[in-house]
Amino acid sequence: MSTKCKVCQSQSIFFAEAILLGKHKVNYFQCSNCGFVQTEEPYWLAEAYSDAIAKTDVGLVFRNHHLSQKASQIIFQLFDHNAKFLDYGGGYGLFVRQMRDYGFNFYWFDKFCNNLFAQGFEIDKNENNNYELVTAFEVFEHFVDPVQEIEHILQFSRNILFSTEILPENNPKPNEWWYYATHEGQHISLYTFASLSIIADRYNLNFYSNGTSLHLLTEKKLLPDMFHNVCHSQPQSLKKESLLANDYSQAVKSLINNYYPNFAECSTKESDLTESATKNITILIDGVFFQLYQTGIARVWKSLLEEWASNGFAKQIIVLDRVGTAPKIAGIRYLNIPSYDYHDIDTDRAMLQQVCEQEGADLFISSYYTTPLTTPSVFMAYDMIPEVMGWDMNNPMWQAKHQAIKQAQAYIAISENTAHDLAKFFSHIPQESVTVAYCGVKYPLLPASSSKVNSFKTKYGITKPYFLLVGTGSGYKNGILFFQAFSQLASGSGFDIVCTGIGTALTSEFRAYTSGSVVHTLQLSDEDLAIAYSGAVALVYPSKYEGFGMPIIEAMACGCPVITCPNASIPEVAGDAAIYVNNDVDGLVNALCEVQKPGVRQLLITAGLAQIQKFSWSKMAEIVSSALIDATLLSLNLKEINLIVFPDWSESEDLISLELAQVIKTIATHSESSKTTLLIDTTNILAEDAELFLSSITMSLLMEEDLDITNELEITLVINLADIQWKALLPRLHGRIILEQENQQALIQAKAETLTSYELESFRQVRDEEFFFA
Repeated sequence: MSTKCKVCQSQSIFFAEAILLGKHKVNYFQCSNCGFVQTEEPYWLAEAYSDAIAKTDVGLVFRNHHLSQKASQIIFQLFDHNAKFLDYGGGYGLFVRQMRDYGFNFYWFDKFCNNLFAQGFEIDKNENNNYELVTAFEVFEHFVDPVQEIEHILQFSRNILFSTEILPENNPKPNEWWYYATHEGQHISLYTFASLSIIADRYNLNFYSNGTSLHLLTEKKLLPDMFHNVCHSQPQSLKKESLLANDYSQAVKSLINNYYPNFAECSTKESDLTESATKNITILIDGVFFQLYQTGIARVWKSLLEEWASNGFAKQIIVLDRVGTAPKIAGIRYLNIPSYDYHDIDTDRAMLQQVCEQEGADLFISSYYTTPLTTPSVFMAYDMIPEVMGWDMNNPMWQAKHQAIKQAQAYIAISENTAHDLAKFFSHIPQESVTVAYCGVKYPLLPASSSKVNSFKTKYGITKPYFLLVGTGSGYKNGILFFQAFSQLASGSGFDIVCTGIGTALTSEFRAYTSGSVVHTLQLSDEDLAIAYSGAVALVYPSKYEGFGMPIIEAMACGCPVITCPNASIPEVAGDAAIYVNNDVDGLVNALCEVQKPGVRQLLITAGLAQIQKFSWSKMAEIVSSALIDATLLSLNLKEINLIVFPDWSESEDLISLELAQVIKTIATHSESSKTTLLIDTTNILAEDAELFLSSITMSLLMEEDLDITNELEITLVINLADIQWKALLPRLHGRIILEQENQQALIQAKAETLTSYELESFRQVRDEEFFFA
């Protein structure tokens, strides 16, 4: 007796017989190919589902609690946790309610069960429902036709997180394994790893499992053990804002609308105000560098993302993940986009602009020189090496860099010297306008123990004391200076040389100077690199130009003396904690001797450990995030003197017009008006309407008072700022002008009530020198 396997269509052979629901004799079949177990056609299901939830399912509450915790961790770490999600076969809605309480935007769907706990969050069949991920817990074993059901789920999302017990390897029969649940008659499909892998392959998905009961079908390509590790790791504290309060408000509003249908129309202004107050800005970060290279800049951005995930700034950003190459950091939102090609920059710019518009981006910053077409952007300058060294600027990479510089509205540099060189080569950029954010060093990066150093040396066959070179190759890195000096070192035969970050073999140019010495060219992990620093006689870093000089502070953090050259940004980074050598072979020979003296070494180590306290990723992350927020305020055209008013736009147009005209006239006729920006809040009015209103006022002043304000006073509408933008703006405001028709609620929500306030009447009575302009 046999039938077709419902998973792979291979022959499924009679496997066992069991009594279901205490009375139905049912045959079970097992696939000869994938091991999937299915019952004969389940004629008893109507009886089995007389109660959608089995009476014996006493573990329902515990299971939902457990799965909600697991799902939260998985979604937060592997998916866009701010997207929409669907619980398929959601039962009473308890899981959906718990996930919404945790801050995840979940919806409910179930063909058979009544929704008790998640009412109001059922799937809307009239919408185009696309979800980041579908959960399906204790559902797969109920499928009469698994392939058909899974295809239905895939219409909602190509990521499915589901639970079902895997058939044990000893292949138990129904009377030998509890999960058949013959007394309930609902478990009619039992899966193996092989059968789930076939399903994944059928739909071009990847299959991951925790090894027992929790599984993932996904279009994402994860590291082999990533899903397993997340499932088995200790729960992290997730920085998510619960949806409970919003859901309660929605439930109350729905209830009121049943009795007062016009209530929604009456409360529009209040809801608009709430939306404005809770708004986040959206900053897109192109993680393109992770696609291109895994060098120092990748470390910079990975460290920044980790800090922002920790301090909460991650709520404002989305990382554009080029074909899945960005590091996955819990708390960071990602959006997959195509790979970058330097030979098709125009297509890439158009694609980025489309993404910016799709995500409503306020600002764009790239990890490496990409740009959208029109969205405001910030340029991060790591160095100006091609410009300083006179490289070929026709290279597409440098053309993209220059395009990004010219298009940017604001600039960040990782050292004062880089900021200086940026302004030098691009004269339209004042150096003082460039924000300097020094790189950091990852703590705890401490001197390694002697046992670890000895193990490291044994591992790599290093038998002598050694000098360390990190990324010190040819060209401007100036590695030749070290090898020339080392060849003249009288005690050179007593040292090995360890090189990392320059490839797997030493060039013949350098090899000519190493006769009789062993040179180890190594590719080191971060952990081994820290030990290499700790065990070295010195880091020798003779670079002619650096944008920052990361190896210098890494070495100092590990208690490694540094010998370097006083070029470009290096003195900013090394301070007084290094031996400096000009591009001078004899000077470097002397330094290689000097650093061997115990007293000199100890002074350098102590000074280095003090020097690195100036550098931290948290400090850099704070400076960069502040610069990005400030860049979103550039459209306000702030000047030396900045004032703000909060009109109540719900009041009479005539009254508002009169007050604003008086304010504008008074400031515009002041001797300092050319240094002044007047900000006008637009809470509870459309920006277009506010612009028309303001145009009418300025036209009236021109016609009636012969007052042309266009050449002096700057007037800017403040449109829907997020809390984080208000926080950055308020310290730059001199004060607010009190209006009779003032929007007190907008004032409070902007936290502007602490600003120095000025009565409108005082503008007309006091002399210039007695007022706040002085």
